[in-house]
Amino acid sequence: MTKVDARMIFLLACAFMAAISFLYPPVFGDENGFLSQFVNHEFLNFMGIIVTITLASTANLHLELRRKEKEAKEEYLSGTRTAVRKSAFSLIWALVLSVILVVTKPLIPEDQTWEALSNSFALAIILWGILVIYDITKLAFRM
Repeated sequence: MTKVDARMIFLLACAFMAAISFLYPPVFGDENGFLSQFVNHEFLNFMGIIVTITLASTANLHLELRRKEKEAKEEYLSGTRTAVRKSAFSLIWALVLSVILVVTKPLIPEDQTWEALSNSFALAIILWGILVIYDITKLAFRM
């Protein structure tokens, strides 16, 4: 999957979730017991685990790319290393956004649409993490 494909999937999924949040809020709102419980109590732990494990993998991948360059005595993988670094930092930003969401969700108006939008935002963060993990896994098995 190219970066364009991943971004298109992400944007389409976000647009779909936003549309559902506005048109039929109970699907992603707090009326959905699982989503309410997950976002309010488990989401931050889930994202923390995902980010921690994936950052360890990206660090190992980055070191392996450096090792291959040293063996070849040529910096031919700098673009790949940059992409891995950007992926790792995007996961850190996803974790930061997760913390912001968990802290601010109790402060939003008690309206079905707002609750659905905040839960959709949590799902979008998870989707972003999945797409980053997919790209990193694909790169690791291509090496």
